[in-house]
Amino acid sequence: MRLLLATLLFCFSTLVSAAETRFDSLYFFQSEETMQAKGITIENLGRYSRKLQSAIYRSLKAAKLPPSSGYLIVAIRSDGAVTSWLDMKPAVHEFYDNQIYDVVQKLPVMDIKTGIFVFAIKMSIETPVFTKKPVPEPADWVDAKKKLNNPNDIEQLVFSVWPE
Repeated sequence: MRLLLATLLFCFSTLVSAAETRFDSLYFFQSEETMQAKGITIENLGRYSRKLQSAIYRSLKAAKLPPSSGYLIVAIRSDGAVTSWLDMKPAVHEFYDNQIYDVVQKLPVMDIKTGIFVFAIKMSIETPVFTKKPVPEPADWVDAKKKLNNPNDIEQLVFSVWPE
């Protein structure tokens, strides 16, 4: 009987832990050579990414959100300014979108030598299933791409939609 109870408690704790904010692979908008020119190393990106994931996890830990999956996109300028976008389906409520944005704003950023460094992290909320979408593309990026001479230039795109 104790073994059955312990097994049930273990299964329940596993189910409870599945309903959290989870992160998966990184997506890079820029080539490895471009990232190296900007001073991005595996070590500093790894440290920043872990701190970012932990801070977002803690900020949403007590929230009750419907299941959603997609990407968190982060852009860091060489002057230290940072911004973020969510590309989640279904969309995360504006309150929590702003909460994630605030977490990104408050976290110390990596040093970028020049220009803008842009990357994304696969993210899921309240589901263990990650998006199958191969490339992150927030809604405001779609409109901005239509207005650019070179819509594939990620730095130009991000600069055009940077919130001021």
